[in-house]
Amino acid sequence: MMQNEKYILVDSEEGLANLIADLELYDMAAVDTEADSMHHYLARLCLIQITIGEHHYIVDPLCAVDISPIFSTRAMQTVIFHGADYDLRLLWQTYKFSPKSIFDTMLAAKFLGEEHLGLADLVRKFFGDELKKENQRADWTIRPLPLEMCEYAIHDTFYLHELCAILSEKLIAAGRYGWLMEQGRVLIEHAKNPGEKTNDPWRISGSNIFPPCGLNILKFLWEWREKQAEAMDRPPYKVMPAELMLAIVRAAQAHFPNVKVEQLPKLPRNFRDERLDSFKEMLQQAVSTPESEWPERKPKAPPPPVIPHSELLAALKIWRDEEAESLHLDPSLLANKGQLIWLAAPGNMAWEERYSEAHLMSWQKDLWNGILRKKLPTAKRIGED
Repeated sequence: MMQNEKYILVDSEEGLANLIADLELYDMAAVDTEADSMHHYLARLCLIQITIGEHHYIVDPLCAVDISPIFSTRAMQTVIFHGADYDLRLLWQTYKFSPKSIFDTMLAAKFLGEEHLGLADLVRKFFGDELKKENQRADWTIRPLPLEMCEYAIHDTFYLHELCAILSEKLIAAGRYGWLMEQGRVLIEHAKNPGEKTNDPWRISGSNIFPPCGLNILKFLWEWREKQAEAMDRPPYKVMPAELMLAIVRAAQAHFPNVKVEQLPKLPRNFRDERLDSFKEMLQQAVSTPESEWPERKPKAPPPPVIPHSELLAALKIWRDEEAESLHLDPSLLANKGQLIWLAAPGNMAWEERYSEAHLMSWQKDLWNGILRKKLPTAKRIGED
């Protein structure tokens, strides 16, 4: 355990025991995480920053100590985050941990109509301090951790308890604290249930215009890039950015089947020797693939589950925007585009059914009930046809 006046680095059994004892003394912890997705092929959880009381801890998940006992402690059941989504997913993927409740200071600021939502912006506004930015793109797998990186990391939790107190008071005064708690519960569940992975991850954005010939080349290129990235332990986009992949496919199509490297866009400088030979071999395999094995274009997207009533959709959008302006909120908080479409479903669907199909939360339903009472005065009761 290394300690100075600003933080305590936990990378030993002794340090872990001290942290666990401290976590049992408090009801809430401020937490942030750092990963290495910008520097390595597989993203790993590299740091967990925890602030409780007057102590600021930096926990090293890459050390030889099992840190999982911290997640069953008292303070870690109620956690303050800033932008909780990524942290929740990373902690669940790594340790199958999720807190019982969260306070997301970024979301709280959004519910209060703050114009700037970044932690640095909020710290500047409420505390008059400037957060360091020098290590935003640092490689958090470096060991031993440099002093300046540790000091940068702990700033992400240093202010969260005080910020939570300030924003909580404002939310309660505005009658919006319950909104944040409900949204937090949704975020916790979403972190446990990520969306399904696509069967064809090589179909990158912008590739839908390619015919089967181009799609075949792209598939070979994408798979080659993945193998290179894994061997080099680098993020795939650093081996070859998506824009270059698309440009290579366009050029290869233009010269198919006699494709030569000289006809392609300029390759990265490190494409030489074995890597260049491997790239050429991959390209030759791609153009030699029988047409019968080329992937097909994706079928057209299925029709939407509901075609909205155009006049109702237009009216709902106007009403939503008016209400959002009066509340000083981003209109999408009341209902995003997809939710508006369900609210504008044609026919005699009851409003409660529309709310359900739109997956509105309770606080959103309450707002919409108020909007509809004002805008649809002839309705007998919200939820009736």
